[in-house]
Amino acid sequence: MKIVVIGSGTAGSNFALFMRKLDRKAEIVVIGKEGTMQYSPCALPHVISGTIEKPEDVIVFPNEFYEKQKIKLMLNTEAKAIDRDRKVVITDKGEVPYDKLVLALGSKAFIPPIKGVQNEGVFTLKSLDDVRRIKAYIAERKPKRAVVIGAGLIGLEGAEAFAKLGMEVLVVELMDRLMPTMLDKDTAKLVQKEMEANGVSFRFGVGVSEIIGSPVEAVRIGEEKVPAELVLVATGVRANTDLAKEAGLEVNRGIVVNEHLQTSDPDIYAIGDCAEVIDAVTGERTLSQLGTSAVRMAKVAAEHIAGKDVSFRPVFNTAITELFGLEIGTFGITEERAKKEGIEVAVGKFKGSTKPEYYPGGKPITVKVLFRKSDRKLVGAQIVGGERVWGRIMTLSALAQKGATVEDIVYLETAYAPPISPTIDPISVAAEMALRKFR
Repeated sequence: MKIVVIGSGTAGSNFALFMRKLDRKAEIVVIGKEGTMQYSPCALPHVISGTIEKPEDVIVFPNEFYEKQKIKLMLNTEAKAIDRDRKVVITDKGEVPYDKLVLALGSKAFIPPIKGVQNEGVFTLKSLDDVRRIKAYIAERKPKRAVVIGAGLIGLEGAEAFAKLGMEVLVVELMDRLMPTMLDKDTAKLVQKEMEANGVSFRFGVGVSEIIGSPVEAVRIGEEKVPAELVLVATGVRANTDLAKEAGLEVNRGIVVNEHLQTSDPDIYAIGDCAEVIDAVTGERTLSQLGTSAVRMAKVAAEHIAGKDVSFRPVFNTAITELFGLEIGTFGITEERAKKEGIEVAVGKFKGSTKPEYYPGGKPITVKVLFRKSDRKLVGAQIVGGERVWGRIMTLSALAQKGATVEDIVYLETAYAPPISPTIDPISVAAEMALRKFR
């Protein structure tokens, strides 16, 4: 069997490795535009700040590692078209036949139509080349002021990196809060306060209408001209779907797949940022553009091709980040989105400490949990705190994936030791607050 993968990023690289473990004889070919296999896009802001020394340090495995696994690499190669009748991929270096084709096409940074957005000193943060360009620009021009357009994860992590390099940083966001798709206004305020304490300022409910100068000298926000020598455009990403659309596959915001990650052509799979899967809360189609989702999709697709009866589960889009030492974890639906979707929820919120009150060194933690009133199930959570947020958000996410109810969280068995955690964990206390609203 000949299996061809288009895309050498997280989804494509992991698929090739999973597939090789499952089938030692299959011919596996990876076609990728870039010159390297998988690296970690989430690590890129930390390369800018200098926490990670070199861009190359975020490459997971060298190309030789894949070649030793007898995975054929066609890097620096562009897939131009898919001929489904002949079952070949047409590239700029010739045709590649396949029995099974896996589309791991990824996503691209969305560039809004802002005047001057192509000027020197304006960057996106999506690839190794982006990081190399940003680092070279900073080294040459030594900017003192940066403007970040967009307050999602990448925008905030980029803002943190610039602030750590000593720049004045302004984040401009069209919505009324930071991380608007992941946090409600109350939890977002906690993150905003911490970032402002570390020198990052914000403008909400407005947009950048013009970028002035090349190299950049200023941006225009409404009628105001704000000085800036560097601009980061972090206004989200869009799934790469053109190749699939031109091949006649079903496409919406992403490439439509079934529970096995097969497209409308059963011999073609789609995984990672480009695939449109199912939202665990609403049951509607959604994108899950997270590294963890990409790896899980890669595993499911490889196992299904190998003959296993496996399915990719609906997603809660569990995510976590750390900004200036503050951990932020989130999954599922927000309170605001629940209202828009017409989903009635009971919300529980608790602000406490990561350790018992009598034990020194505890850090503030705020837990917000959302339960669907119709079936009492956990459908979302937001946690902001000084430590151990990651463990709590993953615990809640795992419970939600198993259909846990409000009572399950209230009476959850947890661990206690004074240097680590209180006798009643904050997640259970928050659930107790929500339970009262069911009575």
